Amino acid sequence: MIQLSFHGAARVVTGSKYLLDVNGSKVLFDCGMFQGPKELRQRNWQPLPFSAPEVEAVVLTHGHIDHIGFLPKLVKEGFVGKIYATSPTIDIAELSLMDTAHLQEEDAEYRNRKKLTSHEVALPLFTVDDVKDTRQMLTSIPFMTWTRINDHVRFRYHIVGHILGAAFVEVEIDDGDRRVSILFSGDVGRYGNPLTANPTEPPETDYLVCESTYGGRLHPPEDVYFEFAELINRIIKEKKILLIPAFAIGRTQQITFLISRLMKARQIPGIDIHIDSPMAISATDIYAKYPNLHALNLEEIDPKGMVFNGKRVFLHRKRKSSKELNFLKGPAIIMSASGMLAGGRILHHLLNRLDKPETVLLIAGYMAEGTLGRKLVDGAKMIYIHKQPVEVKAEIVKIKGLSGHADYYEILHWLEPFKKAPRKAFVTHGEEVQAEAMAEHFRTERGWDCIIPVMDETVEL
Repeated sequence: MIQLSFHGAARVVTGSKYLLDVNGSKVLFDCGMFQGPKELRQRNWQPLPFSAPEVEAVVLTHGHIDHIGFLPKLVKEGFVGKIYATSPTIDIAELSLMDTAHLQEEDAEYRNRKKLTSHEVALPLFTVDDVKDTRQMLTSIPFMTWTRINDHVRFRYHIVGHILGAAFVEVEIDDGDRRVSILFSGDVGRYGNPLTANPTEPPETDYLVCESTYGGRLHPPEDVYFEFAELINRIIKEKKILLIPAFAIGRTQQITFLISRLMKARQIPGIDIHIDSPMAISATDIYAKYPNLHALNLEEIDPKGMVFNGKRVFLHRKRKSSKELNFLKGPAIIMSASGMLAGGRILHHLLNRLDKPETVLLIAGYMAEGTLGRKLVDGAKMIYIHKQPVEVKAEIVKIKGLSGHADYYEILHWLEPFKKAPRKAFVTHGEEVQAEAMAEHFRTERGWDCIIPVMDETVEL
Protein backbone atom coordinates (compact mmCIF):
# COMPACT_ATOMS: atom_id res chain seq x y z
CA MET A 1 0.00 0.00 0.00
CA ILE A 2 1.27 3.46 -0.90
CA GLN A 3 0.05 6.54 0.95
CA LEU A 4 1.06 10.19 0.72
CA SER A 5 0.26 12.66 3.51
CA PHE A 6 0.46 16.44 3.31
CA HIS A 7 1.58 17.79 6.69
CA GLY A 8 2.54 21.24 5.41
CA ALA A 9 2.32 23.55 2.39
CA ALA A 10 -1.32 22.45 1.94
CA ARG A 11 -3.28 25.54 0.85
CA VAL A 12 -0.48 27.61 2.41
CA VAL A 13 3.00 28.51 1.17
CA THR A 14 5.18 27.36 4.04
CA GLY A 15 5.93 24.31 6.19
CA SER A 16 6.51 21.80 3.37
CA LYS A 17 6.30 18.23 4.71
CA TYR A 18 5.17 15.34 2.53
CA LEU A 19 5.18 11.92 4.17
CA LEU A 20 5.38 8.88 1.90
CA ASP A 21 4.33 5.58 3.51
CA VAL A 22 5.03 2.37 1.56
CA ASN A 23 3.90 -0.72 3.50
CA GLY A 24 4.84 1.00 6.75
CA SER A 25 8.20 2.36 5.53
CA LYS A 26 8.05 6.15 5.94
CA VAL A 27 10.10 8.76 4.05
CA LEU A 28 9.62 12.51 4.53
CA PHE A 29 10.11 14.89 1.61
CA ASP A 30 11.12 18.32 2.97
CA CYS A 31 10.75 19.30 6.60
CA GLY A 32 9.91 22.99 6.66
CA MET A 33 8.98 25.53 9.26
CA PHE A 34 5.62 27.29 9.09
CA GLN A 35 5.85 31.05 8.58
CA GLY A 36 3.28 33.81 8.21
CA PRO A 37 0.14 34.33 10.34
CA LYS A 38 0.31 33.57 14.05
CA GLU A 39 -2.11 30.66 13.78
CA LEU A 40 0.17 29.11 11.16
CA ARG A 41 3.38 29.73 13.11
CA GLN A 42 1.79 28.08 16.14
CA ARG A 43 1.70 24.80 14.20
CA ASN A 44 5.48 24.66 14.69
CA TRP A 45 4.81 24.14 18.39
CA GLN A 46 2.05 21.55 18.01
CA PRO A 47 2.73 17.79 18.29
CA LEU A 48 3.72 16.20 15.01
CA PRO A 49 0.89 14.31 13.27
CA PHE A 50 3.31 11.41 12.73
CA SER A 51 5.94 9.64 14.78
CA ALA A 52 9.43 11.11 14.19
CA PRO A 53 11.28 7.89 15.19
CA GLU A 54 9.30 5.94 12.55
CA VAL A 55 10.59 8.13 9.69
CA GLU A 56 13.45 6.29 7.94
CA ALA A 57 14.84 9.24 5.98
CA VAL A 58 14.26 12.84 4.93
CA VAL A 59 14.81 14.01 1.34
CA LEU A 60 15.29 17.78 0.96
CA THR A 61 14.65 19.81 -2.18
CA HIS A 62 16.55 22.97 -1.18
CA GLY A 63 17.80 25.06 1.71
CA HIS A 64 15.08 27.62 2.42
CA ILE A 65 13.71 27.58 5.97
CA ASP A 66 10.14 26.79 4.86
CA HIS A 67 11.57 23.53 3.49
CA ILE A 68 14.24 22.67 6.12
CA GLY A 69 13.48 24.73 9.22
CA PHE A 70 11.72 21.99 11.20
CA LEU A 71 14.62 19.50 10.91
CA PRO A 72 16.16 20.23 14.36
CA LYS A 73 12.74 19.80 15.97
CA LEU A 74 12.25 16.50 14.09
CA VAL A 75 15.61 15.30 15.42
CA LYS A 76 14.69 16.49 18.90
CA GLU A 77 11.47 14.44 18.60
CA GLY A 78 13.46 11.24 17.96
CA PHE A 79 14.33 11.06 14.24
CA VAL A 80 17.59 9.11 13.77
CA GLY A 81 17.79 8.46 10.01
CA LYS A 82 19.65 10.14 7.17
CA ILE A 83 18.79 13.57 5.76
CA TYR A 84 19.56 13.60 2.03
CA ALA A 85 20.37 16.77 0.08
CA THR A 86 22.66 18.11 -2.64
CA SER A 87 26.05 19.40 -1.45
CA PRO A 88 25.16 23.10 -1.83
CA THR A 89 21.87 22.50 0.00
CA ILE A 90 23.78 20.91 2.90
CA ASP A 91 26.09 23.92 3.13
CA ILE A 92 23.12 26.28 2.98
CA ALA A 93 21.12 24.21 5.47
CA GLU A 94 23.93 24.21 8.02
CA LEU A 95 24.24 27.97 7.70
CA SER A 96 20.48 28.65 7.67
CA LEU A 97 19.63 26.39 10.59
CA MET A 98 22.45 27.73 12.75
CA ASP A 99 21.42 31.31 11.96
CA THR A 100 17.76 30.49 12.70
CA ALA A 101 18.74 28.89 16.01
CA HIS A 102 20.71 32.00 17.01
CA LEU A 103 17.75 34.21 16.04
CA GLN A 104 15.35 32.00 18.01
CA GLU A 105 17.57 32.17 21.07
CA GLU A 106 18.10 35.94 20.72
CA ASP A 107 14.39 36.56 20.22
CA ALA A 108 13.50 34.46 23.29
CA GLU A 109 16.09 36.33 25.36
CA TYR A 110 14.79 39.71 24.08
CA ARG A 111 11.17 38.81 24.86
CA ASN A 112 12.07 37.61 28.35
CA ARG A 113 14.19 40.69 29.06
CA LYS A 114 11.51 43.08 27.79
CA LYS A 115 8.69 41.01 29.31
CA LEU A 116 7.03 40.69 25.89
CA THR A 117 5.94 37.06 26.30
CA SER A 118 2.58 35.72 27.43
CA HIS A 119 4.33 32.58 28.64
CA GLU A 120 6.16 32.17 31.93
CA VAL A 121 9.39 31.91 29.94
CA ALA A 122 9.79 32.41 26.18
CA LEU A 123 11.66 29.47 24.64
CA PRO A 124 13.26 28.99 21.22
CA LEU A 125 11.72 26.40 18.90
CA PHE A 126 15.17 24.81 18.71
CA THR A 127 18.67 25.66 19.86
CA VAL A 128 22.20 25.70 18.48
CA ASP A 129 22.79 22.32 20.14
CA ASP A 130 19.78 20.88 18.29
CA VAL A 131 21.28 22.07 15.00
CA LYS A 132 24.61 20.44 15.86
CA ASP A 133 22.77 17.14 16.35
CA THR A 134 21.00 17.60 13.00
CA ARG A 135 24.25 18.33 11.13
CA GLN A 136 25.51 14.81 11.74
CA MET A 137 22.63 13.33 9.73
CA LEU A 138 23.05 15.44 6.58
CA THR A 139 24.11 13.22 3.66
CA SER A 140 25.29 14.65 0.34
CA ILE A 141 23.80 13.26 -2.90
CA PRO A 142 24.89 14.46 -6.38
CA PHE A 143 22.46 15.41 -9.11
CA MET A 144 21.30 12.67 -11.50
CA THR A 145 22.40 9.78 -9.28
CA TRP A 146 19.91 7.17 -8.07
CA THR A 147 19.92 6.68 -4.29
CA ARG A 148 18.11 3.76 -2.68
CA ILE A 149 16.57 4.49 0.73
CA ASN A 150 15.10 0.99 1.29
CA ASP A 151 13.64 -1.93 -0.65
CA HIS A 152 10.62 0.19 -1.61
CA VAL A 153 11.94 3.67 -2.44
CA ARG A 154 14.72 5.18 -4.51
CA PHE A 155 15.15 8.76 -5.79
CA ARG A 156 17.36 11.10 -7.77
CA TYR A 157 17.82 14.86 -7.95
CA HIS A 158 17.38 17.13 -10.98
CA ILE A 159 18.33 20.83 -11.20
CA VAL A 160 15.29 23.09 -10.71
CA GLY A 161 16.87 26.55 -10.40
CA HIS A 162 15.31 28.76 -7.67
CA ILE A 163 18.42 28.92 -5.43
CA LEU A 164 21.85 27.33 -5.43
CA GLY A 165 21.62 23.53 -5.11
CA ALA A 166 17.82 23.41 -5.44
CA ALA A 167 16.36 20.24 -6.94
CA PHE A 168 13.17 18.57 -7.97
CA VAL A 169 12.97 14.95 -6.88
CA GLU A 170 12.15 11.94 -9.06
CA VAL A 171 10.97 9.04 -6.89
CA GLU A 172 10.40 5.41 -7.87
CA ILE A 173 8.31 3.20 -5.55
CA ASP A 174 7.83 -0.56 -5.44
CA ASP A 175 5.34 -1.85 -2.87
CA GLY A 176 5.75 -5.47 -3.96
CA ASP A 177 2.66 -5.49 -6.18
CA ARG A 178 3.34 -2.55 -8.50
CA ARG A 179 5.73 0.22 -9.36
CA VAL A 180 4.77 3.91 -9.44
CA SER A 181 6.66 7.18 -9.73
CA ILE A 182 6.23 10.53 -8.01
CA LEU A 183 7.83 13.85 -8.91
CA PHE A 184 8.17 16.47 -6.16
CA SER A 185 8.75 19.86 -7.79
CA GLY A 186 10.22 21.63 -4.76
CA ASP A 187 10.28 25.33 -5.66
CA VAL A 188 10.60 25.81 -9.41
CA GLY A 189 13.01 28.54 -10.49
CA ARG A 190 12.69 31.04 -13.31
CA TYR A 191 14.21 30.91 -16.76
CA GLY A 192 16.99 33.39 -17.50
CA ASN A 193 17.54 34.33 -13.86
CA PRO A 194 20.99 36.00 -13.63
CA LEU A 195 21.89 33.94 -10.58
CA THR A 196 20.56 30.39 -11.07
CA ALA A 197 20.59 27.72 -13.75
CA ASN A 198 17.39 27.09 -15.72
CA PRO A 199 15.17 24.20 -14.53
CA THR A 200 16.02 20.97 -16.33
CA GLU A 201 13.50 18.91 -18.28
CA PRO A 202 11.36 16.72 -15.98
CA PRO A 203 10.75 13.02 -16.67
CA GLU A 204 7.17 11.83 -16.99
CA THR A 205 5.61 10.61 -13.78
CA ASP A 206 2.56 8.81 -12.41
CA TYR A 207 1.98 11.43 -9.70
CA LEU A 208 3.06 15.07 -9.56
CA VAL A 209 3.36 17.20 -6.42
CA CYS A 210 3.74 20.73 -7.74
CA GLU A 211 4.22 24.09 -6.06
CA SER A 212 1.88 27.00 -6.84
CA THR A 213 3.40 30.07 -5.17
CA TYR A 214 2.63 32.12 -8.29
CA GLY A 215 -0.10 29.80 -9.56
CA GLY A 216 -2.38 32.63 -10.61
CA ARG A 217 0.21 35.26 -11.51
CA LEU A 218 2.51 36.24 -14.33
CA HIS A 219 5.74 38.08 -13.61
CA PRO A 220 5.78 41.52 -15.26
CA PRO A 221 8.18 41.88 -18.19
CA GLU A 222 10.17 44.62 -16.48
CA ASP A 223 13.89 45.26 -16.91
CA VAL A 224 15.17 44.85 -13.37
CA TYR A 225 18.41 46.73 -14.14
CA PHE A 226 16.43 49.74 -15.38
CA GLU A 227 14.10 49.59 -12.36
CA PHE A 228 17.01 49.51 -9.90
CA ALA A 229 18.94 52.25 -11.72
CA GLU A 230 15.90 54.54 -11.69
CA LEU A 231 15.23 53.89 -8.00
CA ILE A 232 18.83 54.27 -6.81
CA ASN A 233 19.38 57.44 -8.83
CA ARG A 234 16.35 58.90 -7.04
CA ILE A 235 17.63 57.70 -3.65
CA ILE A 236 20.93 59.47 -4.29
CA LYS A 237 19.27 62.67 -5.52
CA GLU A 238 16.91 62.83 -2.53
CA LYS A 239 19.59 61.67 -0.04
CA LYS A 240 17.41 58.92 1.37
CA ILE A 241 18.06 55.53 2.96
CA LEU A 242 17.05 52.54 0.83
CA LEU A 243 16.17 49.71 3.18
CA ILE A 244 16.01 46.28 1.54
CA PRO A 245 14.81 43.16 3.38
CA ALA A 246 16.50 40.33 1.48
CA PHE A 247 16.91 36.61 1.89
CA ALA A 248 20.46 35.98 3.03
CA ILE A 249 20.92 33.21 0.49
CA GLY A 250 20.41 34.12 -3.14
CA ARG A 251 18.58 37.44 -2.98
CA THR A 252 21.29 39.39 -1.13
CA GLN A 253 24.00 38.17 -3.52
CA GLN A 254 21.80 38.91 -6.51
CA ILE A 255 20.97 42.47 -5.48
CA THR A 256 24.56 43.28 -4.46
CA PHE A 257 25.81 41.96 -7.80
CA LEU A 258 23.17 43.93 -9.69
CA ILE A 259 23.92 47.24 -7.92
CA SER A 260 27.68 46.76 -8.26
CA ARG A 261 27.21 46.09 -11.98
CA LEU A 262 25.18 49.31 -12.36
CA MET A 263 27.95 51.27 -10.62
CA LYS A 264 30.61 49.65 -12.79
CA ALA A 265 28.62 50.55 -15.93
CA ARG A 266 28.22 54.13 -14.59
CA GLN A 267 24.44 53.87 -14.81
CA ILE A 268 24.30 55.02 -11.19
CA PRO A 269 26.80 57.04 -9.11
CA GLY A 270 28.67 55.31 -6.33
CA ILE A 271 26.56 54.53 -3.27
CA ASP A 272 27.45 52.76 -0.03
CA ILE A 273 25.88 49.31 0.41
CA HIS A 274 25.66 48.06 4.00
CA ILE A 275 25.14 44.29 4.31
CA ASP A 276 23.75 43.73 7.79
CA SER A 277 23.53 39.94 7.80
CA PRO A 278 26.32 37.64 9.01
CA MET A 279 24.51 34.78 7.30
CA ALA A 280 24.47 36.56 3.92
CA ILE A 281 28.17 37.28 4.21
CA SER A 282 28.89 33.60 4.86
CA ALA A 283 26.49 32.49 2.12
CA THR A 284 28.58 34.22 -0.51
CA ASP A 285 31.43 31.81 0.20
CA ILE A 286 29.03 28.98 -0.68
CA TYR A 287 28.27 30.59 -4.05
CA ALA A 288 31.99 30.92 -4.73
CA LYS A 289 32.42 27.23 -3.89
CA TYR A 290 29.99 26.03 -6.62
CA PRO A 291 30.61 28.20 -9.71
CA ASN A 292 29.29 25.48 -12.05
CA LEU A 293 25.84 25.53 -10.42
CA HIS A 294 24.95 29.20 -10.93
CA ALA A 295 25.20 31.82 -13.62
CA LEU A 296 26.78 34.56 -11.52
CA ASN A 297 30.18 35.71 -12.75
CA LEU A 298 31.74 36.63 -9.43
CA GLU A 299 34.94 37.82 -11.07
CA GLU A 300 33.07 40.68 -12.75
CA ILE A 301 33.08 42.39 -9.38
CA ASP A 302 36.23 41.07 -7.76
CA PRO A 303 38.92 38.81 -9.18
CA LYS A 304 39.01 36.88 -5.90
CA GLY A 305 35.44 35.81 -6.55
CA MET A 306 33.88 37.59 -3.59
CA VAL A 307 30.73 39.59 -4.32
CA PHE A 308 30.98 41.57 -1.10
CA ASN A 309 34.52 42.82 -1.61
CA GLY A 310 34.45 46.41 -2.83
CA LYS A 311 35.10 49.99 -1.77
CA ARG A 312 31.38 50.76 -1.43
CA VAL A 313 30.32 47.51 0.28
CA PHE A 314 30.40 47.42 4.09
CA LEU A 315 29.86 44.23 6.08
CA HIS A 316 28.22 44.19 9.50
CA ARG A 317 28.70 40.94 11.38
CA LYS A 318 28.54 42.12 14.99
CA ARG A 319 25.45 43.47 16.73
CA LYS A 320 27.37 46.58 17.80
CA SER A 321 28.17 47.35 14.16
CA SER A 322 24.53 46.75 13.22
CA LYS A 323 23.30 49.19 15.86
CA GLU A 324 25.65 51.88 14.56
CA LEU A 325 23.61 51.88 11.34
CA ASN A 326 20.81 53.55 13.32
CA PHE A 327 22.71 56.82 12.88
CA LEU A 328 23.49 56.39 9.18
CA LYS A 329 22.47 59.31 6.93
CA GLY A 330 21.49 59.01 3.28
CA PRO A 331 22.11 58.40 0.54
CA ALA A 332 22.92 54.79 1.39
CA ILE A 333 21.57 51.26 1.09
CA ILE A 334 20.98 48.91 4.03
CA MET A 335 20.27 45.29 3.16
CA SER A 336 19.31 42.93 5.97
CA ALA A 337 17.53 39.63 6.63
CA SER A 338 14.97 38.17 6.87
CA GLY A 339 13.46 38.43 3.42
CA MET A 340 9.80 38.34 4.52
CA LEU A 341 10.45 40.52 7.59
CA ALA A 342 9.63 37.53 9.78
CA GLY A 343 12.55 38.10 12.16
CA GLY A 344 16.20 39.03 12.33
CA ARG A 345 17.98 42.38 12.20
CA ILE A 346 15.66 43.87 9.60
CA LEU A 347 13.01 44.29 12.32
CA HIS A 348 15.31 46.57 14.30
CA HIS A 349 15.95 48.69 11.20
CA LEU A 350 12.18 48.93 10.67
CA LEU A 351 11.70 50.02 14.29
CA ASN A 352 14.28 52.74 13.72
CA ARG A 353 13.36 53.90 10.21
CA LEU A 354 9.83 52.94 9.17
CA ASP A 355 8.33 56.05 10.77
CA LYS A 356 10.67 58.36 8.83
CA PRO A 357 9.70 59.77 5.41
CA GLU A 358 13.36 59.81 4.38
CA THR A 359 13.27 55.99 4.31
CA VAL A 360 12.38 53.99 1.20
CA LEU A 361 11.55 50.33 1.88
CA LEU A 362 12.07 48.12 -1.17
CA ILE A 363 10.04 44.92 -1.37
CA ALA A 364 11.90 42.78 -3.90
CA GLY A 365 10.34 39.35 -3.47
CA TYR A 366 7.32 37.29 -2.51
CA MET A 367 5.69 38.09 0.85
CA ALA A 368 3.64 35.24 2.31
CA GLU A 369 0.16 35.90 3.65
CA GLY A 370 0.25 37.10 7.26
CA THR A 371 3.86 38.26 7.20
CA LEU A 372 4.87 41.78 8.11
CA GLY A 373 6.11 42.22 4.55
CA ARG A 374 2.65 41.39 3.14
CA LYS A 375 1.00 43.91 5.49
CA LEU A 376 3.32 46.64 4.25
CA VAL A 377 2.77 45.67 0.61
CA ASP A 378 -0.98 45.82 1.23
CA GLY A 379 -0.66 49.42 2.49
CA ALA A 380 -0.72 49.13 6.29
CA LYS A 381 -0.29 52.54 7.95
CA MET A 382 0.41 51.10 11.41
CA ILE A 383 2.20 47.87 12.25
CA TYR A 384 3.49 46.18 15.39
CA ILE A 385 7.09 45.03 15.84
CA HIS A 386 7.88 43.21 19.09
CA LYS A 387 4.46 44.45 20.29
CA GLN A 388 5.51 48.08 19.70
CA PRO A 389 3.29 50.18 17.40
CA VAL A 390 5.17 51.72 14.48
CA GLU A 391 3.62 54.31 12.18
CA VAL A 392 4.44 53.74 8.52
CA LYS A 393 5.72 57.00 7.01
CA ALA A 394 8.38 55.43 4.80
CA GLU A 395 7.77 55.04 1.08
CA ILE A 396 7.07 51.42 0.10
CA VAL A 397 8.41 50.41 -3.34
CA LYS A 398 7.98 47.04 -5.10
CA ILE A 399 10.24 45.50 -7.75
CA LYS A 400 9.00 42.10 -8.91
CA GLY A 401 11.66 41.11 -11.43
CA LEU A 402 13.87 39.39 -8.85
CA SER A 403 11.44 36.68 -7.80
CA GLY A 404 13.04 33.25 -7.58
CA HIS A 405 9.71 31.46 -8.18
CA ALA A 406 8.38 30.51 -11.59
CA ASP A 407 4.99 31.97 -12.44
CA TYR A 408 2.21 29.74 -13.75
CA TYR A 409 3.26 30.13 -17.38
CA GLU A 410 6.85 29.13 -16.56
CA ILE A 411 5.62 26.08 -14.63
CA LEU A 412 3.44 25.04 -17.58
CA HIS A 413 6.46 25.53 -19.86
CA TRP A 414 8.65 23.45 -17.51
CA LEU A 415 6.12 20.59 -17.63
CA GLU A 416 5.66 20.71 -21.42
CA PRO A 417 7.81 17.57 -22.00
CA PHE A 418 5.05 15.46 -20.40
CA LYS A 419 3.48 13.51 -23.25
CA LYS A 420 1.20 11.59 -20.89
CA ALA A 421 -0.84 13.16 -18.12
CA PRO A 422 0.02 12.18 -14.53
CA ARG A 423 -2.64 10.04 -12.88
CA LYS A 424 -3.04 12.91 -10.44
CA ALA A 425 -1.40 16.27 -9.87
CA PHE A 426 -1.32 17.48 -6.26
CA VAL A 427 -1.09 21.27 -6.13
CA THR A 428 0.70 22.50 -3.01
CA HIS A 429 2.90 25.25 -1.59
CA GLY A 430 0.60 28.15 -2.48
CA GLU A 431 -2.02 30.28 -0.82
CA GLU A 432 -5.46 28.81 -1.52
CA VAL A 433 -6.33 31.23 -4.32
CA GLN A 434 -2.99 30.59 -6.05
CA ALA A 435 -3.27 26.81 -5.66
CA GLU A 436 -6.78 26.90 -7.13
CA ALA A 437 -5.57 29.01 -10.05
CA MET A 438 -2.66 26.63 -10.77
CA ALA A 439 -4.98 23.61 -10.60
CA GLU A 440 -7.37 25.29 -13.01
CA HIS A 441 -4.52 25.91 -15.47
CA PHE A 442 -3.61 22.22 -15.27
CA ARG A 443 -7.24 21.17 -15.79
CA THR A 444 -8.14 23.52 -18.63
CA GLU A 445 -4.81 23.72 -20.48
CA ARG A 446 -3.56 20.17 -19.93
CA GLY A 447 -6.68 18.19 -19.05
CA TRP A 448 -5.07 16.86 -15.87
CA ASP A 449 -6.85 15.48 -12.81
CA CYS A 450 -5.88 17.80 -9.93
CA ILE A 451 -6.24 17.72 -6.16
CA ILE A 452 -5.49 20.60 -3.78
CA PRO A 453 -4.84 18.77 -0.49
CA VAL A 454 -5.92 20.16 2.87
CA MET A 455 -3.58 20.14 5.83
CA ASP A 456 -2.78 16.63 7.15
CA GLU A 457 -4.79 14.95 4.37
CA THR A 458 -3.69 11.42 3.42
CA VAL A 459 -4.30 9.96 -0.03
CA GLU A 460 -3.76 6.43 -1.31
CA LEU A 461 -1.81 6.14 -4.56
